[in-house]
Amino acid sequence: MRSLVTILIAFGLATALTHFFIRWVGARKIVAMENHRTMHTGATATGGGLPLLAAALLSSLALWPFAVAHSILVPCLAALVVVSWADDVKALNPALRLAVHIGATIAAIAALPRDALVFQGVLPFLADRLLAGLALVWFLNLYNFMDGIDGIAAAETVAIAAGYLAVTHAAGGADEALYGLALAAAGASLGFLVWNWAPARIFLGDVGSVPLGFLMGTMMLDLAVRCSLAAALILPLYFAADATITLLARVMRAERPWEPHRSHFYQRAAVALGSHATVVTRVSMCNAVLILAAVLALRAPLLASAIAAAAVAALLINLERAARSATIPSPR
Repeated sequence: MRSLVTILIAFGLATALTHFFIRWVGARKIVAMENHRTMHTGATATGGGLPLLAAALLSSLALWPFAVAHSILVPCLAALVVVSWADDVKALNPALRLAVHIGATIAAIAALPRDALVFQGVLPFLADRLLAGLALVWFLNLYNFMDGIDGIAAAETVAIAAGYLAVTHAAGGADEALYGLALAAAGASLGFLVWNWAPARIFLGDVGSVPLGFLMGTMMLDLAVRCSLAAALILPLYFAADATITLLARVMRAERPWEPHRSHFYQRAAVALGSHATVVTRVSMCNAVLILAAVLALRAPLLASAIAAAAVAALLINLERAARSATIPSPR
């Protein structure tokens, strides 16, 4: 019952807070402007990660007080929110942003149980921690890269949080702080989607995508330590694959990878199809398969990994074909 109440309260809070926040940022002209690299038209309110995160944290603190109050995640999230909000309002030095990302990551990695290895003993302790830290820094940044069309990052948060809950429930063990935050994050993201679904009334902004990437990445580290490394790799596989393949392709084309662009699989497909919602629906269908595969990974990790890889490959091929259909003239 407490789990359901957490989701419902987070959903209601996020829906209401985002409604008022849209008016607040609109009055102060805190908006994302259209340009040749954006996926929207006109000026759209941004910074919606603030009401989403507020709803998630308030819901967690109300119903899981002891678990969340003693979690290192709260100060880490606060630091990421402050820096990311400042970056949304006025672009900051990239080195400062990265320094805060690395600091939050070090704190999260240091909080892992001393005797727990993320990569299941394949690597020595220091190498295990270093690779886990690099993965978390990359993940919170790729989450930001992938927040490029209406609804996609919030929908991904719902999927990863739901997958974390499903796998830890099936395994019979979870970190209580993260379990409560996963419930609240899923509910709050659904509430935010009321306003972020195409056509979006408000965007997450860096203040939403960066902390959410950190939170989801931390859940995946916990999943790897407590339950299954395969499950932790499976749940965010689509986001990781699209972002990584796109980055490598841009580097090979001698493009500057940090500059804004519209070359992700999902972005090009959205342009070709003329619909953000259609693409996010396809991504969500793939994520449903990934959740089932992650649960299966508790018993058959190799089979589950093969299913997940096939599902993501099928989605990427589908999105690529959709993107190319707009550039290939139809036969007369």
